Amino acid sequence: MKRVLLYALSALLAFSGCDKDDNNLFEQSANERMYAALASYQQALETSQYGWNAQLVTSQGGIYNFHFSFNNANRVKTFSDIDTTTASVEKESSYRLKALQQPCLLFDTYTYLHILADPDAAVNGGDYGAGLYSDFEFSLDTLTADSIKLTGRQQGSKLILRKSTQADLQAWTSGTWRSSILFQSTSAFIQQYFKVLTVGGTPYEIRINPLTRTITFIWIDGGTPKAFTTTYYFSSSGIEFTQPLVNGNTTIRYLSGLSWNTGTGIFQVNANGNLAGTIAGANAPVANDAGAPLRWWNGATGAGYWRSFDGFRANGITDAFGVKTLPGFQFIIFFSEYQDVGGGLFVDLAGFYLNGSQGPGLYYGPAFQPPVFNNGRIYFTNFGVLGAANIPANRAPFDNTRLQFLSTQGYYLVQTSAGSYDMVSAADSRRWITWVR
Repeated sequence: MKRVLLYALSALLAFSGCDKDDNNLFEQSANERMYAALASYQQALETSQYGWNAQLVTSQGGIYNFHFSFNNANRVKTFSDIDTTTASVEKESSYRLKALQQPCLLFDTYTYLHILADPDAAVNGGDYGAGLYSDFEFSLDTLTADSIKLTGRQQGSKLILRKSTQADLQAWTSGTWRSSILFQSTSAFIQQYFKVLTVGGTPYEIRINPLTRTITFIWIDGGTPKAFTTTYYFSSSGIEFTQPLVNGNTTIRYLSGLSWNTGTGIFQVNANGNLAGTIAGANAPVANDAGAPLRWWNGATGAGYWRSFDGFRANGITDAFGVKTLPGFQFIIFFSEYQDVGGGLFVDLAGFYLNGSQGPGLYYGPAFQPPVFNNGRIYFTNFGVLGAANIPANRAPFDNTRLQFLSTQGYYLVQTSAGSYDMVSAADSRRWITWVR
């Protein structure tokens, strides 16, 4: 046995000795290879004459387009389709190529990429602490003659750069991209909550979520409400859907040629490049969710409640009644059956939650009798005011909010997520309030 072990040990030492005599697998060291890779990426970035078209897919599936122009002094100029400003105003910032276990591209001063990744939800409307789940530091994965693929180092978002042509760059500098993004800004032109795309004689209510870059189409097919949701992304010619809308013989893959007619207050648009259509405001939904008002109200019973941080939006103005100007205002909080006032009568409350002289809490609010549910709407009836002595001298924001609740035509409720609703005035849909958990 000892002899066998001795032979095995001798063979192992002989193998090790041969390994030492072999040439290295690579002619260059790991550091030399890394720096050579960085040099290749640097040359590619800075020598593309018209810059780079880029498409970023966030870890949540949102699709955003960029245009980058890199130079050899670690400066980069950027356009983006985040909004009409980023699509028309070129922003300059700095970048670095750095070896961090693998070649990396870092955008190291604030630019349009940072808007998506900003953890402050007030910046991008995303989630606090995560923003829109995007990145501004990327690992460089592959380099070809005309493209570069990258992966975000924090959120894993995907970024693909492709060499730009002169026409691509001009589409940004000439404002063509800005015109495309107007679709996402229809609320800045159409003041009604409900917006209807009409193509081929069929009206489709459209609900656009610019944060998730999704669009929902709602229409009536043979008396039956139908709904379809798809993600969208922009191109220099318009808005494209990752999945087409199919309704019988009609298939809509993209919309282009969006233009606003000031005289009629209507957008003109083309579907698939050959079907003329319009986008206009509407006073009522195409297909009302008749059960939504009761679901919303039930969601505020017991330990439940709803909050609104902005109050009512009216005629295109957020916080139209100025509730945020009230001293210490935090939010409006709605409770169903807030208090038993005797005789078996429970009243609802839209309480004004303030950080006031007695600390955070409910200080005053309009109270309503049990609501009426009819015609797929909810109707509020005045009961009185709780905490009236606490209302400040400048009480117009409170009074206008209270009166708006009492609109005689009631409200539609539109469920926008598992934990949010929009309560829309049935009078003309120009006034609504957003409720969240």
